[in-house]
Amino acid sequence: MKTLLSYLFIFSVTFTTLAQEKAIDERIILYEISTDKAYGTKPKTNIKVGSISNEYAFIAQLTGPNGEEITARRLGSGWPVKSKSSPFGKAMLDKWEITYDGLKEPIYLYLNGYDYQKPKCPMGLNFKKL
Repeated sequence: MKTLLSYLFIFSVTFTTLAQEKAIDERIILYEISTDKAYGTKPKTNIKVGSISNEYAFIAQLTGPNGEEITARRLGSGWPVKSKSSPFGKAMLDKWEITYDGLKEPIYLYLNGYDYQKPKCPMGLNFKKL
């Protein structure tokens, strides 16, 4: 039993490390802020990051407008949109809630883990310079 638990622990640590390394994908490093006020805030203007791991890497780069640390919470999946990358022709968007100290109302972002288009930082937020 100890041997089995040891193998499971090693597998878990290895898998977690690999997943963290994969999350840093150069395709989703932010370089600019969108000029579209609606960008990412509605299902029609979703942010196309291309994978679930890229969603987390994208969110990790966001800050408040003055560099404030954000709190992000994934609220779930839904909001189907057309997609050429999905086997059924529809992508289910993930909705994220963004807050930071001093923000009166949360910001809601819709991320698309199926399709990819070079993402930008949504207006009203900023990003960490890597």
